[in-house]
Parts: sequence; C-alpha cells; structure tokens
Amino acid sequence: MNINFFATEVSAAPVDGIWTVEFSAPAQGQTFLVRRDVNNIHGQQGLNIHYIEFCDPSRACYGGLERVQVLLNAVRFRLTASAAERIGVAEIVVSFSLSKAALGDISSALAHIVEHGRVEIL
Repeated sequence: MNINFFATEVSAAPVDGIWTVEFSAPAQGQTFLVRRDVNNIHGQQGLNIHYIEFCDPSRACYGGLERVQVLLNAVRFRLTASAAERIGVAEIVVSFSLSKAALGDISSALAHIVEHGRVEIL
C-alpha cells in the first residue's frame, strides 16, 4: 500500500536535542514524523538510528527507511519490507508548498536524520 498526502504543516528542527521532521495534514488526520537523536544526547545504546511514525505511535518503528528522495514539491519515503509490514505502508509521498530556503532546511534535516546516504536530493 502506498500513501500520498499534501502536508499543510511542515517543520524541521531539533526538538529537545532530537532532529525532527514532521509533515502534517490535520484536516485529513495524517502525519508522518521522522526523527533521530543525532548526537545521542539521551545515551540510548543501540537506538541511535532514525525513528518513523505514521499517524500514531502504533504505526511506528526504529529504522525502516530504505530510501528518501527530496523533490521540488514533495518527499518520497520508501520503507523497508519489515517497516512496511509493521506500519502498513510501503511508500509515503508527502507533497507540500515550500520556499527554496524551507526546502533546504527539510533536506538538511533529513540528511542529519537518515543515516548511510539514503537521502537523495533530486
């Protein structure tokens, strides 16, 4: 299953020492959150990996992003098979309307969050 939604709210910032990118469409009840404690501020051994959540904590996991593609007006998230099984979605495409500076902020934050060069800026 693939999900496409238009995010009316987009944020990218460290929150309490954790890099966080959140896309939200409150009217549709859809959110997609990607975060990571980049500097391991909380000292959680083995959990210094990205975390994803689609709509609510019951549809979440650590790791799970196979590839992230940042486009001009969207971001495409391809999930690993195990994450897709857990969350119930294989791919999430989030569209938005952002300035170039805001898109740069999103791209930079995703590069901090998602490890091993899995972020492509197209």
